[in-house]
Amino acid sequence: MSVLTCPLKLSALRTLLTRSFPESLKAYGALQHVLTGNAFKLEVLVDQWPDFSTVICRPSLQAMKDPSDHYRNTYYIFTKDPHNLQKMLEDPQVVNWNQDTQIEAFQPELGIVLQKVSSKHGRQMETIGGFLLTRDKLTDEELAKFNRSSNEFYYTPLLVSEAPVVNNQLVCGQKKQQSLCFIERCIQDLPNICVRKKGLDQPIGWLLPDCSMEYRTIYMSPAYKRLGLAHNMFLKFCAANQGKVDLYYACLKPDNVPIQCMCLKIGFRFIGTWMEFYFTQKSKISIQTNKILL
Repeated sequence: MSVLTCPLKLSALRTLLTRSFPESLKAYGALQHVLTGNAFKLEVLVDQWPDFSTVICRPSLQAMKDPSDHYRNTYYIFTKDPHNLQKMLEDPQVVNWNQDTQIEAFQPELGIVLQKVSSKHGRQMETIGGFLLTRDKLTDEELAKFNRSSNEFYYTPLLVSEAPVVNNQLVCGQKKQQSLCFIERCIQDLPNICVRKKGLDQPIGWLLPDCSMEYRTIYMSPAYKRLGLAHNMFLKFCAANQGKVDLYYACLKPDNVPIQCMCLKIGFRFIGTWMEFYFTQKSKISIQTNKILL
């Protein structure tokens, strides 16, 4: 196992991962975050270099201080060889199985390997999944035509103090305080955008990516749906970050039809399946989580 730190090697790895889309997209997004500032201080691990089979992006083991915080204890994985992945996951310098852990990947078949390894450490595995959608960069025509101003609505970044508003729409239950800390970090350290209405104190909608470049949450207040605000918010965000990402992607639950329709209208397409794996002590209750709300 090697930790890649050389910018040239990381850039080369990014290029290699593009050849395995969509399966490699989650690891690619985390690597892109590393190359564009790395505010979340992720590490990039490979089984070997340059002929790698497995890539794992994660915070350092020292940074994952809270054993119950799966928002912080998150691993982004891509592998061309599940047997090789199993060997890496069994290395205590790669994964701390004594913690509640979240593994994100666009390879549902990895569940078999993850179940096998985690069960050896007394962990129970839960999964959520759904549709993976992507779209390319905006065209010049799209950048030129979207509505840039309004007498009633305007667009700004979210404030860290508004994290509780976002959190209330995202998650409930036992992990709510941990998700709040995660959202605060995303707002503070990552590009984001929200819609505001003149005269109101709180935003009425927002788009907030995470450190794997996924559009983690999109929300629009029901009172302001069907006004084109979510569409315009997305276009404005992309225009502001056009040179920073190569591909936009979102992970949607199968029953989230409204956001699916909105994404299709603005150029996204279905290309695969996403899966998240959660590992907790066998005595713990199920994790409650949401991916994207609108």
